[in-house]
Amino acid sequence: MQAEAVNHKPAHDKPAIKLHASTFASPVATSVDELVGLRSHAQALLRVKRKRVRAPRVGQSVSKVQGRGLDFSEVRSYQPGDDVRMIDWNVTARSGTAHTKLFVEEKERPFFLVVDCSASMQFATRGMFKSVMAARLASLLGWAAVTANDRVGGLLFADDWHQEIKPQAGRNGLMALFRGIAGSRSGEIDSGRMHEVVQSESDLVSEQLKRLRRLAHGGSEVIILSDFAGFNEQAEGSLAALQQKVELSAIHLSDPLERELPPPGFYPLSGRGIRAVMDTYGQTRRQQHASRYQQRSQYLERLLSRGRGRYLELSTDTPLAAAAEQMIGRAGTA
Repeated sequence: MQAEAVNHKPAHDKPAIKLHASTFASPVATSVDELVGLRSHAQALLRVKRKRVRAPRVGQSVSKVQGRGLDFSEVRSYQPGDDVRMIDWNVTARSGTAHTKLFVEEKERPFFLVVDCSASMQFATRGMFKSVMAARLASLLGWAAVTANDRVGGLLFADDWHQEIKPQAGRNGLMALFRGIAGSRSGEIDSGRMHEVVQSESDLVSEQLKRLRRLAHGGSEVIILSDFAGFNEQAEGSLAALQQKVELSAIHLSDPLERELPPPGFYPLSGRGIRAVMDTYGQTRRQQHASRYQQRSQYLERLLSRGRGRYLELSTDTPLAAAAEQMIGRAGTA
C-alpha cells in the first residue's frame, strides 16, 4: 500500500555531501532534470572517497578499494599449467572436478543498474519513497560509473512491464535510464523499448534475473536496487546462475515501518484509493512483525552476498550521500 504523505526525519549523520530527503523537491517523485543534477554530487563523493583512501596512515594497512586492472570473465575446467591460486573452490566443491577462474584485461566495463519500479516500491513513512531513493541512488552510482569510463546500461521493471537499456559509453545509457525512470512515474513509458510482463508477483523477480543474465555478459558489474518483495525460492536458481558470471551488488531498500511497528496505537494508511487503519497494539503482534522482517532480511543477505556478491540494507530515512558512499568504492565505481 502506498503512503500519501511522507514525514521528513532529520538526519543525524553528517556525511561529506549532505543529501537527505529535505534536500529534494519531493519525497515521492523525481525527474530527469533532478537525476541529471546529481552528477556534481556523485563527483564530489568520488573525490571524498579517493581522498580518504590516499590519506596517510600510521603503520601498514591495506586499502579496501581494489584496483581495476583485471576483470573476471568465466569459470572453466582446470587445465595443467593453470595458476592454482585461481581455482574456484565453490564450483570445484559442487561439481566434484577442479575449476579455475579466467580473467581478462579490463577496459570499458559494462555497468548495469537494475531499478525496481513495482508497486511495493511506491511506499515510505519516513525519508522518501523506496522507488525514489532507488532512482536517486542509481543516478549517483551511474554518474560515478560514467566518470570511471564504464559503459552504463540498465533494466527497469514493474509489475506489468520492463525496459532493457544496453550499455553505452558516455552518458547515453544513463540518460536512457533516467528517461525510463521518469516515464515509469508519469505513465509515459517508451513503447518502443517497453515489453509487457504477463506473470504473477511470485515469479516477477525470477524472470528479471533470467533476463539480466542474458543481457549482462561475463565480467559485467550489476547493481540491483529493490525491496525484493517478490524474491522467493523460484528466484534462487536464476540468481545463482547470474552470480556465476557477473559481479553483483544488491541494495535492499526498506521502510522503518516494515522493520518495526510504531508505538501501540491506531494509524491511518491510505494510497491508490484505499484507506485502512493499522492496529499496532499487542506485544505478540509486534514481536512477530519484527521477527518476520529479520528472518526475511537474513534470508536475502545469505543468498545475495554469496560468492562475490555484496549486500547492503538501507532505510528510506538514510541520508542519500551516506548510502551512496557505502556503495561507491565497494563496487567498481571508484
